[in-house]
Amino acid sequence: YLWHGGLAGKTNQLGNRWMDKPVQFILAPNGEMGIVGEHSVMDGTPTTRMCDEVLDAVYSPSFDHGPSGANSPIKPIPLEFDTNKELLSRIEQAKKRSDELVASQTLTYHLTDYGKKDIKTYGIGPDGWTQMIIQLAYDRWCLNHGKPSGSREMGGTYEAATTRRFQKGRTEAIRVVSNEVREWLAAMRDRNSSAEEQKRLLVAATKKHIKDAQDAGAAMGIDRHLLGLRMLVQDGDGDKALELFNDPLFQRSKKWVLSTSAIFSKHFHVYGWGEVVPDGFGVAYMTGYDDRLQFTITSRSEMDNTGFIQEIATAAEDMRKLFVNPTSSTPISRL
Repeated sequence: YLWHGGLAGKTNQLGNRWMDKPVQFILAPNGEMGIVGEHSVMDGTPTTRMCDEVLDAVYSPSFDHGPSGANSPIKPIPLEFDTNKELLSRIEQAKKRSDELVASQTLTYHLTDYGKKDIKTYGIGPDGWTQMIIQLAYDRWCLNHGKPSGSREMGGTYEAATTRRFQKGRTEAIRVVSNEVREWLAAMRDRNSSAEEQKRLLVAATKKHIKDAQDAGAAMGIDRHLLGLRMLVQDGDGDKALELFNDPLFQRSKKWVLSTSAIFSKHFHVYGWGEVVPDGFGVAYMTGYDDRLQFTITSRSEMDNTGFIQEIATAAEDMRKLFVNPTSSTPISRL
């Protein structure tokens, strides 16, 4: 309802949403509120801070809510639109396309029963841990549910890093998939691999992730630079200028089958965005709670979204078992 303003199976989806606007504050009939943002002009971190400051102020007992709306001297004035047959036809076409778009999407949600408090006792940061949950889940999803079944080489994983320390800085891409991640996933598939070996490789993968995240935040990533170079290519520069950008490996590396990012707000429950490629997933998560991790998974309806969220849940438990005795809540090892 928040994103598209309608109910499943109903018509006129997006009829009360304004997707040409960067920010929409949504007030539902039941009193629930939300926000819809258009990402090309805004990023998650400053938007979350804005929402937190607004909501903290509104929730404060000292906040002046002003007079009741019923007593407001300002009365709403209906806007009358001049229409014709062609315009009405286009409106009906837009309604049909928007209904089809909404119907093509699906969303699932999962909370683990442990959070950053336990994860830190394992000697691993919550973000790196959560990214490895996603990688393990996707690896298993490809093997068990994916199309084509058993295929893992389907594309890259994007995680947003903020570059707001720089003037006009916004984001850079953290490329989560690395050789260290691949080695750990291979060990997790290997029935003969010991728990100690799997833990060692997991720690190595998360350390590489931390380094890559730090580099991206320091503007030492590659994707924004490559985008800038691509934008400099002019018509008539010839195929040589596009050789890198047309390379199959480059094309596959920037196909973000997993579009991931994390924010944290005590005010938000479900949040997220849509997938960025038709055969991918949008993965929004939160690591800021002591007692849980939060995942929102979006995709097109033909993707096995339910299978992926189930793999997320299983991966989260299997990783914890590497560090915790299944019959105890006490960590058995710390690397």
